[in-house]
Amino acid sequence: MNHSSRFEFSVTICSQDHPLKEWLPNIDRWLTELLRLEGRGEYNEDLCPRCSERLAEFRCEDCTDLQLHCKFCTVDLHAQLPLHRVSQWVLRHFVKVSLKDLGLRIQLGHPPGQPCISPTRAFNDDFTVVDSSGIHPVALDFCGCGKGHSHPIQLLRFRWFPATPTNPRSAATFQVLEMFQLLSLQSKISGWEFYQCLERITDNTGAPEVKDRYTVFMRIMREWRHLRMLKRAGRGHDSGGVANTAPGSCAVLCPACPYPGKNLPDGWENSPSDKRWLYQLFIAMDANFRLRRKAVSSDEKDPGLNHGYAYFVEEHAYKRHLAMYSDLVAEDKSSCSDHDAVKLAQRKGAHDIAATGVGTVECARHDMKRPCSVGDLQKGERRYVNMDYLFNSSLKHHAMPTIVSSYDIVCQWTRNLFTRFAKYGWTLMSGGNPIAFRFLIPKFHLPAHQESCHTQYSFNLTPSVGRTDAEAPERGWAFLDPLASSTREMGPGSRRDTLDDAYGDYNWQKICRLSQAMLRKVREAVRQRDIQSSDFEALSAALSPELVSKWTTDIEAWEKDPSKPNPFVATQKKLSIAAVRLQLAEEEKAASAGQTLSLDPKISPSRLISIGFELEGIIQNALQRRLDAWAQFQETLMPSAVTLREREKSRPTSPEHACLYMPSEIPTDVECSTDLLEFEWRLRYAQASETLDDLRQHLRLRSSLCKLKDRFSRGVRTVTRALAIVANVEQRIKSDGQRYRAARTALMALAARLPDKEGWDAHLKALLDQDVREMHVDLDGVSEGRRTLSWIWCMPGLSNADDSAGTQEALRIEWCKSRARSHRWSEECDLLQEEMRRILAFHTWQAEWWLQRADVCVKLDKQREDEQASYTEGAEAYARRQSRIRCLLKERCSQAWEGVLEWVKLSPCSVE
Repeated sequence: MNHSSRFEFSVTICSQDHPLKEWLPNIDRWLTELLRLEGRGEYNEDLCPRCSERLAEFRCEDCTDLQLHCKFCTVDLHAQLPLHRVSQWVLRHFVKVSLKDLGLRIQLGHPPGQPCISPTRAFNDDFTVVDSSGIHPVALDFCGCGKGHSHPIQLLRFRWFPATPTNPRSAATFQVLEMFQLLSLQSKISGWEFYQCLERITDNTGAPEVKDRYTVFMRIMREWRHLRMLKRAGRGHDSGGVANTAPGSCAVLCPACPYPGKNLPDGWENSPSDKRWLYQLFIAMDANFRLRRKAVSSDEKDPGLNHGYAYFVEEHAYKRHLAMYSDLVAEDKSSCSDHDAVKLAQRKGAHDIAATGVGTVECARHDMKRPCSVGDLQKGERRYVNMDYLFNSSLKHHAMPTIVSSYDIVCQWTRNLFTRFAKYGWTLMSGGNPIAFRFLIPKFHLPAHQESCHTQYSFNLTPSVGRTDAEAPERGWAFLDPLASSTREMGPGSRRDTLDDAYGDYNWQKICRLSQAMLRKVREAVRQRDIQSSDFEALSAALSPELVSKWTTDIEAWEKDPSKPNPFVATQKKLSIAAVRLQLAEEEKAASAGQTLSLDPKISPSRLISIGFELEGIIQNALQRRLDAWAQFQETLMPSAVTLREREKSRPTSPEHACLYMPSEIPTDVECSTDLLEFEWRLRYAQASETLDDLRQHLRLRSSLCKLKDRFSRGVRTVTRALAIVANVEQRIKSDGQRYRAARTALMALAARLPDKEGWDAHLKALLDQDVREMHVDLDGVSEGRRTLSWIWCMPGLSNADDSAGTQEALRIEWCKSRARSHRWSEECDLLQEEMRRILAFHTWQAEWWLQRADVCVKLDKQREDEQASYTEGAEAYARRQSRIRCLLKERCSQAWEGVLEWVKLSPCSVE
């Protein structure tokens, strides 16, 4: 392929408007420019352009000036740039050299260019600095005169972080520490990978001359993270010092949550009853089994630095609690669907695992981590003693009189919750009064629960919760899960400190994006509020005022007292084939005293139809002799079937495909007993209703299995086994659909011959493929508040004895759900307005809080009192900068939400 054909081929890989199309013709020219930079270019003079005396042979690879200088001028120019990389022109190519080899010495403790009268060299004149440009050996001189500080302080003032507080031989620049901290949080790069990258930047040939400072760098990084956390929490502005740090005081708080004294109005405790719900706290609990830690190191060898200052609970108190109540490992057998996370967590190599994951209590509405609310799990999520401790620890740090708490297994966790708390000796209080709890299940997890949980623990049906979905922990795990590969090999202290740093960064990013996030939410809330309210009003207008009034009274009574009858629950008795068979048998027994329905006293129509149902169920495995016996049995009550069967003898079929000639399968022009048609009708109707129950149950089972598979199955063997189980359930769902369609087809045939069955298909509708979906799944993938249910989930229990009652119940349930959607979106609008007000108030409070710390007097040693002014100025400057950041955040929110209170009162089109 020649040059022109290669070029034409390269152009064809780009679309007409792709930017690469414009760049491709310049490949050769740009490539030669890169090669040109490997030489001296236009700077090929022999003498140094600065001194014009010595040979120019050294070039800086990090400066924009590509001129070559002599050795002495290179050292002089880099006196303030000691970590730049330098190359020497040797034998017509550049070779890397260090500034230390060129004679550059770095003097600490004095202004640039001012020598020390008594310099002290680093230990053995061997000092290594880790920087973003590589790993550099440097010639370092400490100040040894009377004005000099300790060696670590001199390094810190040079913005180099020392490896040890005594005779340091290594340091890392502030720049590389900031870079790695952000990279580890944003891209989840491990410390080992980052350090390997630095080594390759230094020398990409694997040269052994590069000093190994990986262990030192990771120790520095832990100290750096800890100090930055303390600094950002204002601990340097406390006269009591770091030792006076309270648990959780270094956590980044959620500005939208209610905090008395920070962002709540005066007198909020005495607000009207219809507004008091706006000040309740929403929290969500969950566990993550991906954030494991292997059984390496120990707390004695690797202690944590944070001591419960941020998100993780204080480890020693946590372990004492677990040891004291270790007998509370297991709970009673689950009374709901099997959410047994313990088995899955312990099944996958738990013998070498020190922590099977982490449990957490988080802000349910704003997806932020709460202080003192995270801890390691040892035996899975169902070891309630762990989650109990985290729940209590979180509320001890911050609680409100009313709390909405969610947990994906809340129906099991709360069964003996307060009994366990009594054993612990805990009392959950807020402001001296017991906390009022409402326990619910997150929206995504709810469909996997049994039917009774769908109304008792539903966010969609519970009043005064807005459109909270409580799935905040699941969103947070997506951010934290990539850290699992690096944290699982860490010691316990390193891992807790690293995750604490990640939680803090996660919260801060959320705060920075609050202005746009809340704006999107309020726009959507206004739009959906108007849509759902309009739909609810239209539905109410179509019903009789008496019904609407009665249903309103019933649902308001249930909302005030959940022990009252639940209007969302169907009360009509469900049909079953067994029940209809029993009813038919009793009717025949009663009729036998008068006129016998059968020609043979030993044969009844109901028995004939029942046996036919059994044959349908086993037709694939039935033997021909069973079919022959059925034909003889059928001959007595259905002589017409004999004639039809004789016609088909000319076309022999296998037993699996043989026609039973049930009444519904007999052509309309062939005579059939009305009693048989009626008996099959009733059994078919029960079969269709029962099959729909099976279909709904299997759909719930599939939802639960898929969730467990995605969350806990790892490895080819486990995933393959899980997929086989899901495929089994899929086959059952398919079978349910086929059985229902067959029953409905039979009902259609029977209804054509029974004139009193008009309107039977109002409830037993045609089952399309799009109708076979879980309760929480919509055709367009929308959520509960916007979705339309498949009709299979809207069908109440029916009774052919009182069809009008079943119809009325179906209308009542749909009306209640429409009302719930309308109310939840209206509540969401009110709640979002309150949260926006709280965010602005919180930023104002925090800005003032920092200004108060601007006047702090930093505590110093007596020998350094002469530097009091510089320390005080630095502390004041940092406090004022933090205050300004909060003011800017408030201003950003205010500008984004300008006029938002008016938007809520307008139509959706006004907020586009």
